[in-house]
Order: sequence, then structure tokens, then C-alpha cells
Amino acid sequence: MTTKSEMVLVTGATGFLGNYIVSSYCKRNIHVKAFVRPTSNLSWLEPLVDAQKVTLAYGSMTDANSLYQAMQDVTHVVHSASVIGPKISNETYQKINVEGTQILLELAIAHRVQRFILISSVSTYGIGITPGGIVTEDTMQKPSNPYGQSKLAQQKLVFDAYHNHGLAVVSIEPPVIYGPRARVGVGQAIKIIKNRIAPLLDYGRGRINLVYVTDVVGLLEATDASGNAIGERFLAPGPRFVSHREVLDLLADNLNVKPIYVPIPLPLTVAGMTINNAILKARKKDVFFPNTYMIKFTKGADYRADKAKRLLGWKPKVDVREGIPKTVKWFLDNGFV
Repeated sequence: MTTKSEMVLVTGATGFLGNYIVSSYCKRNIHVKAFVRPTSNLSWLEPLVDAQKVTLAYGSMTDANSLYQAMQDVTHVVHSASVIGPKISNETYQKINVEGTQILLELAIAHRVQRFILISSVSTYGIGITPGGIVTEDTMQKPSNPYGQSKLAQQKLVFDAYHNHGLAVVSIEPPVIYGPRARVGVGQAIKIIKNRIAPLLDYGRGRINLVYVTDVVGLLEATDASGNAIGERFLAPGPRFVSHREVLDLLADNLNVKPIYVPIPLPLTVAGMTINNAILKARKKDVFFPNTYMIKFTKGADYRADKAKRLLGWKPKVDVREGIPKTVKWFLDNGFV
């Protein structure tokens, strides 16, 4: 349980979720040490630094010395930093997401931090394990891409530290996170809808679980406040499993546009990805998505928050019908569309 006399190291502090995590601790009058790269955009953190609520620690997840310096005087760690994307090499995933986490854990153990919270991902479960079905923390974890594999490797390291060294750990597994300042995912969809011509994968019949950023932060706060969280993994889904068409229509309504939807049959996506992956292999580059990825992706997975509700009393509050209007408003107000 964090108190006002403690200091929390937040990695990935300049990222979308990281900014909200930092703000959460500052609002609770808990000092934050934000681990940032020298090239990071600090615009969201600067007011908190000026208010002496945040201290900056510069470095990278591949630089053990900078991580060592950042760990000084720290009592809690929230590890949010990771790389993601189809253009990132498998070697980079290993170096940053896995080996960087190992260094951070070793330092956390050596400095006897009181709690280590990993921001993981539902990518550890993979795509299409239970197509369209319910996923809980007991569902088999079988990642479908290098990012998911690296996040599962992170989790293994974290729980090894718990079992072998007594480090108090928690892992939080969100699906796609959205909200004000989310440039990827819903943010990208906003720009597509604004252009008035939008692809409609599988005629919009696919489903997805989206979680509003403050709900993820709310789960983190709940894990901070409870001893029941130690040694556990918690899914952090949104309130319900929604169709792609509902999401797109909500975006269009709040942007006040009437887009032309272009239906894309799923067999066409298989053909496109087969060609793309053949080109990647010919160029000796890593393949991120398997050929049938989009077929499985459209089925989605109905992630459930039953465990977090049972152990922590947490459940998601923000439905897409509330969260998407807030997100679109921020993009409009700040001139990003």
C-alpha cells in the first residue's frame, strides 16, 4: 500500500498510459520518479516537475547504469515501458521488453522495493484462443506475435521474482486502451472516420473490448490499496464486448460526419497478409502478424473482470458510449483532427 512518504518509479512515464499513472500518484500526494528517455516529449510532465511532484530520471531500459541511478530512494515500481509495433524486430523486443525488465527486477530486489506492478497486456493470451468467447486469468496464455511473446516473458520474470525472492508483484493486463491523448487505436480510427471513407473489416461484424484509460488507472489504484493483489494477475477490460460497427458509428456521430464504409471480406485480408509476409521473409525481416491474424482478430475475446471484482472490489465504469465522446472531444479541442 503506497503512502505519502513513499516514492514510486514509473517507467514509460511519457507514454499515453504512463502519463495517467503519474497523475494518479501526484493526485494522491505520492512523489513520482519518472523514468524517461533523453529524447522524450516532456510536455505533459513539465507542470508536475515544476510543482515538485515529479522528479525526472533519464535513461533507457537497455542501460543498466541509468536504471540503477533511477532506483535510488524508490519504494515502489510501476513498470509501464515497452515497445510495440509490427516494424520492431524480435531482437528489440527481447532487449527492451524482456532483458530490460530483468535488469529492473534485479534492482528492485536488491533495493527491497515494497511493490512491483507490471503493466502487461491481453496479448499474452494471443488471438483466437477462444474466438469470440470468454477469457479469464485462467485461460491458456498463447501469444500470437512477438509483442505478446515478450509480454508473457516479462510476466514469467516478474512472478519468478515473487516466488524465488519474495518481491511483492502485481500484473495488470489491459486490452486496447483509449481516451484523451490516445494517438494509436481509437485515435487512428478517429482520423480515418474524419476523412469520411473508412474500411469495414468483415462488414463490421467483428467485436472488440476497449477499456477507458481511467479505468486501467483505477485498477492500479485498487491493487495499491490491497494486499490481496500481491502475486496476482488481473485482466483490466472495459465494461462490455462491443462490435466494430458500433465503435465506428459512435466515432462518426461525435465527429458529426457520415462516412462511406468500404466493406472488406476476410478472405481478402488473408490474401493481403500472405503477400505482405512473403515480402518480409524475402527481405529477411521478422513477421509480426500470421496470415490468418485478421480472421481471428475480428472474433475478438470477451475479457472478464470477475477476479478483480472479487479480490479488489474493482470493476470498469466507463462504457464506450461515454468514453468515445470524451475522446473525440479532446481530439477536436486540441486540433488533432
